[in-house]
Amino acid sequence: MNALDFVRAYFYGNNIRSWKDMRDSNIYDKLSETVKTFNINMSFEEYIDIVNKQIEFEKLNSVSTFGEGMNNTAQLPKSQRSSWVMYRDRLSKQWSSRSINNLEQSAYEVLRYLTTTSEGGPHKGLVVGNVQSGKTANMTALIAMAADNGFNVFIVLSGMIENLRKQNAKRIYNDLVADGSGDNHWKYYENLSVRTGFQAGSIQLGSGSWEKHLIFSLKNSKRIRSLLNWLRHDRNKQKKMKVLLIDDEADQASINTKDVNGNERTVINSLITNIVNDNGYGAMNYVSYTATPFANVLNESGEDTLYPKNFITLLKPGENYIGPKQIFGLGDPKFERGMENIVNEISEEESGYIRQCQKNEVCFNAPKSMRKAVDWFLIALSAMRSQGYKKPVSMMIHTDFKVQSHALVEQVVQNYLASLRESYKENSETFLNKMHEEYDERRSELSKETFNSVMKDYYGEVQEYPKWKCVKKELDKLFRLPRRDFAHHIEMSDEGEFNYTDGIHLCVDNSAAKDGDSNQVRLVYPSKERDKATAFIVIGGNTLSRGLTIEGLVSTYFLRRTSQADTLMQMGRWFGYRQNYELMPRIWMDKDALDNYEFLTEMNEDMRRKLMEYAEQGFTPREVPLRIKQIPSYINVKITADNKMQSAQATDFNFEGMNYQSTLFANNERVMKENLKHTKKLLESLGNFQEIRSHMVWKNVPNEKVEDYLEKYQGVNLDKKISSIPHILEWLEENGNKMEKWNVVLVGKGKIRDAGSDEWNINGKTVDAVRRSAVDDERDELINIRALLSPQDLTSDIEDISDMPEEAKKSNVDAIASYRRYKNVDKFPQLLIYRIDKDSKAIGDTKRRKDLNSPYDLIGVNILLPESSKRNDSRDGVEYVAVKLEDYGDDRNFDSENEEDYQ
Repeated sequence: MNALDFVRAYFYGNNIRSWKDMRDSNIYDKLSETVKTFNINMSFEEYIDIVNKQIEFEKLNSVSTFGEGMNNTAQLPKSQRSSWVMYRDRLSKQWSSRSINNLEQSAYEVLRYLTTTSEGGPHKGLVVGNVQSGKTANMTALIAMAADNGFNVFIVLSGMIENLRKQNAKRIYNDLVADGSGDNHWKYYENLSVRTGFQAGSIQLGSGSWEKHLIFSLKNSKRIRSLLNWLRHDRNKQKKMKVLLIDDEADQASINTKDVNGNERTVINSLITNIVNDNGYGAMNYVSYTATPFANVLNESGEDTLYPKNFITLLKPGENYIGPKQIFGLGDPKFERGMENIVNEISEEESGYIRQCQKNEVCFNAPKSMRKAVDWFLIALSAMRSQGYKKPVSMMIHTDFKVQSHALVEQVVQNYLASLRESYKENSETFLNKMHEEYDERRSELSKETFNSVMKDYYGEVQEYPKWKCVKKELDKLFRLPRRDFAHHIEMSDEGEFNYTDGIHLCVDNSAAKDGDSNQVRLVYPSKERDKATAFIVIGGNTLSRGLTIEGLVSTYFLRRTSQADTLMQMGRWFGYRQNYELMPRIWMDKDALDNYEFLTEMNEDMRRKLMEYAEQGFTPREVPLRIKQIPSYINVKITADNKMQSAQATDFNFEGMNYQSTLFANNERVMKENLKHTKKLLESLGNFQEIRSHMVWKNVPNEKVEDYLEKYQGVNLDKKISSIPHILEWLEENGNKMEKWNVVLVGKGKIRDAGSDEWNINGKTVDAVRRSAVDDERDELINIRALLSPQDLTSDIEDISDMPEEAKKSNVDAIASYRRYKNVDKFPQLLIYRIDKDSKAIGDTKRRKDLNSPYDLIGVNILLPESSKRNDSRDGVEYVAVKLEDYGDDRNFDSENEEDYQ
């Protein structure tokens, strides 16, 4: 153990609140004696240096809020009987100290932006998480902290599906320790109505009362209208209500899809706005939560809307979160596209076959890809059982939204499971040998080493794959089960209890599935752990697309098409936390879906970076709208539905802040030689270079030279980003006075040296070319490398990087952008030029990679332009959209007494 590891272990092991607290010299005195027992020499100065770097790391990873300032004096609860501390103690049995600290920090940040008075009207904010990243935990933490600070009425609008509402309501209520043992006494309500006999006038809301009122409602017009009438029934009580209204999955149903330029509103949006904009409360706070906020920030703005005018907060997922960025990567060659090899392709022929059968409602045989997905589920289940895993293990099949399709797929799966059982009975040895081959094939897709290289901050030990003999033993037990126990629906006893077996539970979860049958079809997980992991194959559509957590998801068969980015991202039930089975999840999808998810990952990360930058620059949502990257023409999806982004308009940022890399190259010798020639001519014309690590760097290069080079650089039309260069050059021409000088870098590998007689060189000097393998693309006329830039290359024009934060060293793009600002180089446009070795080999996992095998070295470019807060009216080449901000002096409101507003 070194000094850094020791200090971090002490910090997390003692639940110290912050690294700033850790900087206290008294803490150093306490641990200075202990450190000697580990044979670690650490002076006070070294200790302070370690802690200061962790403070910088904490800053880079802290919560980002794009808002107008704190609005209350709320305190972080410390009492052992407070709702927050009791919830935190419960989490400590499952979560790492670091994850709990992140949750505490993010919830407290949101709390500080809420209002505790009626002055200034309601406060409206948006909390942006990631799909399956722990938004419910943040909601619960916020409710707990708000209760400890005097809020007394909590309303949760929890989606549009009743079983999801029940799932979330049960979880939040239980997590708040609602058994009366804490300071706050929680009261639970659902389906409130003035006609039920329970009146708002009977609840305790005085300053001396410990009663806290927790209300859950489905996003259903009848229920929300009843809630509105209940809240207003006693106006005197209403004045005592300090309300926190949480809108879960706020981009669903809450958006006004009527013409936003008129006075019409959709019913649910009208009801919610009438609840929120009513000035009769002691305090009203509307906080929307979603992982896909595009509709929330693009549809409409103004005082009478639900636009998050006061704040937008970005949640940082825990260090163990496996999301779009971790799976699909962000183009860093070092990561080989994240953990993308766990995605297996469904061929166009097979996907077309399934869709045609579903369209005609004809039963079909499971194609090869589906058989492999089911096989892997059975193998992964057996592997996890062999390691003592006892929680549920699931497979999800999502091929269509239609109920009829789900019934067809269930029959296909039943037929295939029956055929597997027959194969086992006929010759168990042959059958198990085939499964062994499948096991080895899947294991080759993701190694523990690759997982650790992508998940650098992962907390806890990642289990290796178990030996085959252990897996085989559990598979044998599974296939020896009696027929009725091997594959079946969940059975219910006469007493209403669900009975589970060691076999496969088939569940069809959709709007037609009913609860409470003796033969339960809908998904219901056991309420407690069994001796052996319980297995589920879940088939469905929209009910599986949002909100529902699929536990122990190890196999996903995904063939659902949609034209909307937010819907597609929400369908990613495979994102989330996978403790104790990290290497097991696999996904099957078609190429179109894979391409879409790769771009959506880039789009999502770009939005998060912009939000962080706006927060750092002190903007507010009233002043600057959050801009969203538009979907390019070659990706066949939209940001969101047209009627959910009615006020979206092209932003005036143009190409500022752009970071483009070339990834497609013409497989043409003439083009390759021309690019090499023009690159050599440019660099030799720049004179002496600086040697910065393995790079040749020229600073203060005139704009005209770069323009001339980029005009001559030959990309391919299919590379939409690089084919935009003529537009970029036009824009540069119009804005040349802003970007007169560039930093130009020849990115190299190894050491700069004198060139040999036959080597490509710059005035007699050369550096080894970088290596980039190609993806297995069927188009012979193209070479596709998928990723050119390694994020670390963005620091190649910084001479001294000794103070680079650890997160930036790990190629965290956000951290590198922040570091460039810190080093004052972000104001200079940067041109990175890569000479790619023609003999580059595919190293390591070659499932989707092949040798470059090019006749000449390739030239790739990356263009990074600084972002300016100065606006420009030009719209040429805009690739972002943002909402048109309304004048917040508008006093137009709905008539709260007019029942016609609710229709």
